[in-house]
Amino acid sequence: MTVKPPQKRSAPHFVKGPLGPRLLRIALVVAVVSLGAFVASRIAAPYIVSSSLVRGSIEKVVGRWSGHDVQIAGTPELQFWPQPKITLAHLTLTRAGPHSGAGKNSIVAQIDQLSATFGLLNAVMGHPVFDDFTLTGATVHLHRDREGHIDWSNGGPLAKAIAHVTETADGGQSLAQEDDGTIGSFSIENGRLDIADDASGRKFVIEGIFSQVTWPKMSSAIKGSANMVIGGMATQVNFSSAQPLLLMGGHMGQASVSITAPTVKASFSGRTSLMPARFASGQIDMTMSDVAGFLAWTGAELPGMEALHTASIKATVTAEADRVRLEDLSLSANETNATGLVDITQGKSGKPKVSGTLAFGQMDIPTFLAAFALSAPDSQAVNGKSGLLNWLEFDLALSARRASLSQFTLTDVGASVLATDGAMVFDIGDSTLAGGTMIGHLEGKNGGFENGAHLDLSITNADLSDLENKLGLSGPLPLGSGSLTVSVSTKRAIWRTRPEDITGTLKLTVGPGRITGVNMDGIRSLAGNRFFFKLEDAGKGDLPFDSLSVTADLADGAINISEGSLKSTDLTSSFTGVIPYAFKGLALSTEIVPLPTSSSTSTDPLTSTAQKPLRFFIAGSWPNLILSPIQTPLPQVTTTP
Repeated sequence: MTVKPPQKRSAPHFVKGPLGPRLLRIALVVAVVSLGAFVASRIAAPYIVSSSLVRGSIEKVVGRWSGHDVQIAGTPELQFWPQPKITLAHLTLTRAGPHSGAGKNSIVAQIDQLSATFGLLNAVMGHPVFDDFTLTGATVHLHRDREGHIDWSNGGPLAKAIAHVTETADGGQSLAQEDDGTIGSFSIENGRLDIADDASGRKFVIEGIFSQVTWPKMSSAIKGSANMVIGGMATQVNFSSAQPLLLMGGHMGQASVSITAPTVKASFSGRTSLMPARFASGQIDMTMSDVAGFLAWTGAELPGMEALHTASIKATVTAEADRVRLEDLSLSANETNATGLVDITQGKSGKPKVSGTLAFGQMDIPTFLAAFALSAPDSQAVNGKSGLLNWLEFDLALSARRASLSQFTLTDVGASVLATDGAMVFDIGDSTLAGGTMIGHLEGKNGGFENGAHLDLSITNADLSDLENKLGLSGPLPLGSGSLTVSVSTKRAIWRTRPEDITGTLKLTVGPGRITGVNMDGIRSLAGNRFFFKLEDAGKGDLPFDSLSVTADLADGAINISEGSLKSTDLTSSFTGVIPYAFKGLALSTEIVPLPTSSSTSTDPLTSTAQKPLRFFIAGSWPNLILSPIQTPLPQVTTTP
């Protein structure tokens, strides 16, 4: 076996010579030549680029894109350093074609100054291409018809693109090459937007607009941000859309938008439509940090909600063939929170119908009901405003662990709201109040609660001491388990109703129980020798009873007792009179009739005063009551000679 000696590797070959310095010199030469060419082109540009050509070209571009006639009153200014740029002053766009007739504002836009950059080489060749537009002091006038469509342009490339755009499978938009076009980016400085809305008859004004928008070409996505003044309030808007042309054409399209203002912060991301405005699917999040300020800003009214300071809503919107669903719905108002599921469908009246379930941890019933009185400006309405129930129907099932109703707290509440066919009904089907149960039926007048209402209320087996404590009452009061039935009406909004506005009937039954602060023995003793005396002078004690019933009418701010009775093992009592709601005074007449007992052996009315019926007139301010006995003549006694 022959072993070959290892072969030697040849040394690498290096090119001899100063190559490094040579490359450096070449680079410097190229840089100097390029810089010189750049500077020379800028110096020579005014002599080789026609200002009239550039002006004419940008005038054609603006007119072609908008589809409107363009007039330029100012003299164009050209600058070439650091890059070519043209500035035009005092531009006016007027509506061309059949839409410029009488009855419509023929001026589409007025622009104090328009500037744009352009390529020098294309300008030298006679075909300047413009980019980076800046509109300063621009006022744009748009018209929104009754169907919600806005006249973005008048037959230009933008209108053509809107008409021919199609949706792509990946959530974008597509245009044929001949319909597409380059836009680039544009800025707005101190702009104004006027929108005349036929549907509402109102004119919306957005001013103080400072915006930066990037839209490379019409088939691509758009993205931008803006600071503006809406209704006198500084507002920031950020927006983007992968399908801007679909949105402009009134179709459903993808969009993300957020709005930040001093009174509200809101965002939406999903599929939506601008004409008419509606959500198809996506995420909604809105927080009002100042409800009163937000309502004043929008021109809406929400009477009876002065105590509402903050509110928010968050939901996932999904669109189906015949409904829009709000899933994972979260609502809050002040410290009240609710979750649920809501569907929006077409109601029998043709109005959208809101139905579903809402579960509250803590609910304020008057505030909840007052929300249905929301109204907003409407030029078609007689009084210039239309209410929430003019736009929507409601069929909601409600539940609450706790609910407040004036001074009272309900627990385990099951309720519902039905607003349809001009009727508004709020039912409490089940609840617990003061250890008993409460059900109620509240029906609004003329389709809502702002014009009055009728209430039927039933409380069964409730602890009266609990209710009396909540009302802040003290003095001689019935204690025990009781039931109350009320049927009342008011002609005023329920959140503005005063005691004197309430009319109706009341029936109370209690028993067994006791009335505090009543000493019958002391009363009998004083009734025999005084014309009047304070109830407290009779001494401390309680009056036990087996049953107590009161039937009364409610009117003129008072409880007018038509029939009252009390029964115990040793007496009965009947009474009538008036008790004001405020309990500042009362006037009652009562008769107390003792019942015979085994210890009562005497039947002589002259000697058995313990068995004599007593009649009183009770008056005074609560709880300092004055009793005035009404003396009855003694029965005639006939003696036998």
